[in-house]
Amino acid sequence: MEIIVFEKDTYWKMQAELMKMFRESLKEANKPQDDWISIEEAKQLLGVKSKSKMQQLRNDNAIKFSKHGRRLIRYSKSSILDYLKKNIPSY
Repeated sequence: MEIIVFEKDTYWKMQAELMKMFRESLKEANKPQDDWISIEEAKQLLGVKSKSKMQQLRNDNAIKFSKHGRRLIRYSKSSILDYLKKNIPSY
């Protein structure tokens, strides 16, 4: 076993830096995630009207989605935009 010895001031400085990093990480984690949108917004972006087309896109892993519980499905806006860029030349 190794023992590392710190001076008192160095220890408190290191602890303050760690707490600062921890607070910044918490702030980042608590930011609202603007990337996740509802099915209505996703359908509007894609120009899709049916839920079955959205299901097909999910099954093909063409766009990223997240399912919460039994019904709430959110779609990644950035993955939808990437899908449009790849599949629609004028987009």
